[in-house]
Amino acid sequence: MPWNPHKINDADKDLLQYFQLAACPALTTFGHDPTDLGKFLLRMSLSDDSCSSTALLRALLGFSSLHRHGLQSQAGELKVSALRALAAASKGGELGTKEAVQHVAAGMLLYSFEIQQSCCTASHWVWYICGAKEVINQAGLNLIQHRDVAALLDWVYYNDIMARFSLRHWDKTSNNISSTPPSTRSGASNVTPSTVAMLQLLSDLCDAVSVDMRPIQESEDHKSFLKVLDWRIRNVPVATAIDRLYQLATLIYLDRISGALLNQTERVQQYIETAFGILLQLDTCERQFPVFIIGCEARTDGQRTIVLDIIAKTEKTNASRSWLHAKLLLQSIWAQDDLFEWRNGGLEYWDKLSSTMSRCIIPPSFV
Repeated sequence: MPWNPHKINDADKDLLQYFQLAACPALTTFGHDPTDLGKFLLRMSLSDDSCSSTALLRALLGFSSLHRHGLQSQAGELKVSALRALAAASKGGELGTKEAVQHVAAGMLLYSFEIQQSCCTASHWVWYICGAKEVINQAGLNLIQHRDVAALLDWVYYNDIMARFSLRHWDKTSNNISSTPPSTRSGASNVTPSTVAMLQLLSDLCDAVSVDMRPIQESEDHKSFLKVLDWRIRNVPVATAIDRLYQLATLIYLDRISGALLNQTERVQQYIETAFGILLQLDTCERQFPVFIIGCEARTDGQRTIVLDIIAKTEKTNASRSWLHAKLLLQSIWAQDDLFEWRNGGLEYWDKLSSTMSRCIIPPSFV
């Protein structure tokens, strides 16, 4: 464990060790090893005794406690302590680069705390993402050429994209995130080119999705944009099964929200069959977005069993977080599909996802 100026008791040391050994894999990164990110967070939390460092340490301990024991008083007290330290750090005037990095890291751990389990305060995760982006842009962290900082910013970037996907369909405008946020990516990012391309295309897709797609679909420019976006997604080189799953899920989602504009029924059916084949072969899939999008296409008991099996296997791992929302939403969507099939009708894809997600009291997260 790195040298640290904080007075850490035995209980905290135990939580720090648990974070290193078990909780790190639950950090919702894409294209990075979450264990490496966790090591960086730990180093930064023990590097000095500033308010920002204290906030990061308390947030890290709180997340570790939650991951290990579930929602209980120790985790809640550590979270509150982290928030107080963040507030104290913000009163000190403009943050330096190191303090800004610690501030962002603390915010993202508090965000992780909220999405780890579907608790009553989980809607706060939206504000932690917004706060992290604000600090990044105010401090110019995306201009820093540092590998670990780049990994931190990529963590924010990916989770922000997934937040925008959720909030497009969760009809509670008071909690919305800007559809065109400033970039939080760093030029020093060392993720593979295919990962960079897929993240950018996911971001472009979220920006292309409007609260009401119907008027936009009449625009020839929009039709052309969607066709180009479809071509770009299809031509992203993929290196792993998870990358391929993201690619297929993104292509399926793009086709569904665009209605009949892309006119590629047979191709999309091939995407769906390939995606279920990949899910069947995977041992686990920690990332919920592709499982949810592909799961929405499950029409048979066999396909639905594949989805529920991969979720059940994933839930047994340290890398898993709560799948409660995803499972409830899938079950609701399947029930609607069965009902409308019996009636020889069906809901528009956009309406089906939006009406189902909007029933949630808090915005669902699919990272």
